[in-house]
Amino acid sequence: MESVKRLMISRKGIGFFKAILESYEEVALMTVLDGRAGFIEVTYPSTAEADLEGIMKDLERFDIVFTEAGDV
Repeated sequence: MESVKRLMISRKGIGFFKAILESYEEVALMTVLDGRAGFIEVTYPSTAEADLEGIMKDLERFDIVFTEAGDV
């Protein structure tokens, strides 16, 4: 089963986060909904939620912070 998170991220972090996700095969796919605003959507299998959360938590050391977002 797939799950979706809509998040806000700094513009500078979008490319880095996408590259990190691509290096972890089959964890998640990221779609940029509004690049200027830093609004992204991450689709992932429910079984990979812990991995995704760990990746997002680890990126805090690079000053990349995620906040939950609704629709823009």
